[in-house]
Amino acid sequence: MVAKRSARAERTQTINQARALILTGPDDLRARFAGHTAAGLVAALASRRPRPGSTVGYATGIALGELGRRAGFLDGQIGRLDELIIPLVTGRAPGLLALYGVGPDTTALLLIAAGDHPERLRSEAAWAHLCAVAPIPPHQGRSPAAGSTPAATARPTMPCGGS
Repeated sequence: MVAKRSARAERTQTINQARALILTGPDDLRARFAGHTAAGLVAALASRRPRPGSTVGYATGIALGELGRRAGFLDGQIGRLDELIIPLVTGRAPGLLALYGVGPDTTALLLIAAGDHPERLRSEAAWAHLCAVAPIPPHQGRSPAAGSTPAATARPTMPCGGS
């Protein structure tokens, strides 16, 4: 899960870098790659073979091609890690996977959090807090007005001292 999380973060960063280059690049690049989904952008960039021309356009094209190939490599890495993670999770907690909205990633993270000693989580509330799904109590010990903008910024009106 650590390797998958870092690959996913690096893929996002790579796509953001490519979009920034497109945004600041020549007009024809912006027009060519406008409206692409992330997957479509990666595929289009990875297949790019820039032709020598203007220095800026050529250098930008090379950089975009490399970023596209890097994102494609990371997609493959994430897929290979899924091929390893899904059977492990399925074998360990098939009932958890069967729950609506609980996929392999969530199941893996919950298993990692509980470890081999789920009894250390002494209550359902402790488990809910660990999973970040615990209901937040209203006001969390504050008065209802303490978090409001008018109550936090209002100043008493002072009487006018003279006319």
